[in-house]
Amino acid sequence: MKFDDGLNGLFAVLMGLGMVLYSAGLPDMPHIDYGPGFFPTLVGYGFILAGSTLIVRRIVAGGGAVDGWVRLRETGRAGIMGFGVILCAILAYVLLVELLGFLLLAPVLLFTMIYWFERRALRAAVIAIVGTVVFHTFFYQLMSAPLPWGPLEPWAGVLTW
Repeated sequence: MKFDDGLNGLFAVLMGLGMVLYSAGLPDMPHIDYGPGFFPTLVGYGFILAGSTLIVRRIVAGGGAVDGWVRLRETGRAGIMGFGVILCAILAYVLLVELLGFLLLAPVLLFTMIYWFERRALRAAVIAIVGTVVFHTFFYQLMSAPLPWGPLEPWAGVLTW
């Protein structure tokens, strides 16, 4: 099943707008340049930009009548399995992150998902490692989000860059 890009874009713009408006009302934190609304605002603007891009692309590609808001197509087992891989990765993160820690679990999950969809092991490995470092740096260092260390707890000071 595939929704029309105009409809997806409108949904993304409305979600982004809601996130920006909600996060604007979050309280500021003393002695910190950004508060709890900083990241949701960034994500909201990202949704607005992505949704606007979908809408513009839909208009440029054939802004005429909509063939149907929803198109059914045969995805077969690959589509269902892809959904299952993502769902299992989310569940594995929720269930295992405290035990294994972010730095050990994230590259495994990222590699699994990227390899499943791309089927290129080297690319998946590089993106998983670089992505984990980028995510860890952004959330742990910049946003001060407490990411679990798991068995790497004794080396937390060494691994903090």
